[in-house]
Amino acid sequence: MAISLPVDRVICIRFSTLALRPQPPKCVPYRESWCDAENQSAQNSYQSQLVNHYMKRISISVIIVTWNSRYAVTRCLRSLESLDKTSFTLETIVVDNHSDDGTAEMLESESKILTKVGLKLILNTSNLGLSIATEQAYEIASGEWILLCNPDVIFTDDFLRMVSFARSQDDYSMLTAEMVNEAGSIQRVVVRRFPTVARVFFGFSVFGSHVDKYLLGNFFLDDYTYARTDFNEPVSPVEQPGASFLLISRDAVERVGGIFSQEFPIWWNDVDLAKRAHEVKIRRGIMPAIRIPHDLGHSAKKLPRPIRRYIFCLAMLRYCRKWKMYPRVVQCLFLFDGLLSIVFGWPLWSARLGSSGGLREGLDYSASQLRGVLTG
Repeated sequence: MAISLPVDRVICIRFSTLALRPQPPKCVPYRESWCDAENQSAQNSYQSQLVNHYMKRISISVIIVTWNSRYAVTRCLRSLESLDKTSFTLETIVVDNHSDDGTAEMLESESKILTKVGLKLILNTSNLGLSIATEQAYEIASGEWILLCNPDVIFTDDFLRMVSFARSQDDYSMLTAEMVNEAGSIQRVVVRRFPTVARVFFGFSVFGSHVDKYLLGNFFLDDYTYARTDFNEPVSPVEQPGASFLLISRDAVERVGGIFSQEFPIWWNDVDLAKRAHEVKIRRGIMPAIRIPHDLGHSAKKLPRPIRRYIFCLAMLRYCRKWKMYPRVVQCLFLFDGLLSIVFGWPLWSARLGSSGGLREGLDYSASQLRGVLTG
């Protein structure tokens, strides 16, 4: 059951298909005062039929949560608008998490131009985080399938083929695409296996990731991210499809109890979603022939690096506790890694940011990691 959440403001509601629109009732000739009530009742009935008609016919609800991504989300929406005529109905719900770069104003302006995507906007008056904002959008979504989409994605005709496949089968209730860089190279960091203590340590700790890279030939990272796996067409099963571009059926959302848990405001929410899906035997897959351009980490890069590290480590420990993934062991490993980084990590930062800036950044980064794993 989805959690009921407050919505600050919903504006610019449009529907993408007007075919087979219910006809308005004919006015009842005026005879006495009670006829006004009859006319009003008929109009209310018509409006109710109209809303129900559209809600029943919406096939795909695209959900985009944005924060200070004015250019990226504009490009994303325009790429969706430019797609060829679709065989399904579409609505697009964009939630802006109190951007200060003019994103909200731009979205209101674009809503007058974008006529094919069924645009709805939710403009929050504070940054509620990705998970809560996604649930806000889901509360007003009416699609049979939900597409979770980052604002730094560019839609191509492959999206149409992905939707067509999803709606033609019943085996997979969660599907993702191969995310690619602008040059076309595959981003094998979005789709992952489920985490283990070893995968987390060698994938996300400073010390462990350097050992894996320089001594083990990225053995753990490649295993974690399916980097050495050749996926089969049209779909291959995966453990944890990333939520950068994730198509999930409404039935699956209801079975797992909502999209994202509020325990994980930004990171690890898609891992938790996949784990909940795994528990109720919902199949998850990737379509390797579907290629979607993606500017990896667009919004996250706008946060200072130490803040990103704190939120990430906090969520990581919460995940370990929730799913009993040896949280004490992970906590000790990342405490050790944070202390080691304070002593030996500053040369790495200094090489990138200069001696004084590198020392300060390294201390802030390590301190944020320690604080995250201690409070997670």
